[in-house]
Amino acid sequence: MPRRTAQVPNSFYLINTLHIFKESIRVMLLHPTHFHSISIFLFSPLPISLFISHFLTRSSPQLPFSTTSITDHLLEHYGVLPQLASKTLIHIIICFPSSITFGLLGQAATVQLVSDSYNGINLNGRRLLVRSGAAWINLLRTCFWELLILLALWVIFVATLVSVPGTLFAYGICSRMLGLRVILGFLGAPFCLAFAHLVVVANLAKVLAVLESECCGFKSLVKASNMMAGRQQTALVMALLSNMGLGLVQCLFEFKMSKGISFWEGPMLVSMYSTVLVFDTVTTVVFYYACKP
Repeated sequence: MPRRTAQVPNSFYLINTLHIFKESIRVMLLHPTHFHSISIFLFSPLPISLFISHFLTRSSPQLPFSTTSITDHLLEHYGVLPQLASKTLIHIIICFPSSITFGLLGQAATVQLVSDSYNGINLNGRRLLVRSGAAWINLLRTCFWELLILLALWVIFVATLVSVPGTLFAYGICSRMLGLRVILGFLGAPFCLAFAHLVVVANLAKVLAVLESECCGFKSLVKASNMMAGRQQTALVMALLSNMGLGLVQCLFEFKMSKGISFWEGPMLVSMYSTVLVFDTVTTVVFYYACKP
């Protein structure tokens, strides 16, 4: 039986999100066993830890974490913000270890698998895992710079939200809540656009870190931003649709938690979430080949 391979996509053919999604589905259908194995053995710990964090915050809303008291103290004047910040912090603490280990290994393996498929290289699970482990350091360096920039962006945004309304209130200009709404109105949209742009650039940078070993860290972020020139809208739509898919699975999990989740539904939701993560990575790799000169 002849070995199935995928041809490197033509950048002029992959002109929009729909074409990229169709090409990604075609690549995944060529090697369903390999992609399914990656979703089970490498990506599944990430949704498991995510669902555990959702379960903990839902079943034990008053968790004895010092982080919750910190956020409550910083944002005590802003209604539901302390509770939201506390839950987000709990999700990060629980999910971070699996994200930088299994999550990055899964991304590296998926990127290598799509690349091998395009280049006609014989697929071997053991060799794929070894190469993914070797690329993990590059991915970790790239993620470090991504997190550093994201942290700086969030610190500036949160510091503005905390300090400016308080200053306006101290001078008697307006109330804290009105000042918060004004600042959100001015900075909300630019912050969301900057955040989304950084996320899509970082996704492409991770592909560069795996396929181009000499390019990692801040260098890969800069190169990814340059490669995306003229295609930012396509990348943003791709990221939006992928996040909608992940959010849909999370909402389904929350719904099942409120109604009572059965034994078989948990693994099904984990499998759905892992499959979306694999598909998201595949679309980013296809987008890389579409942008590659």
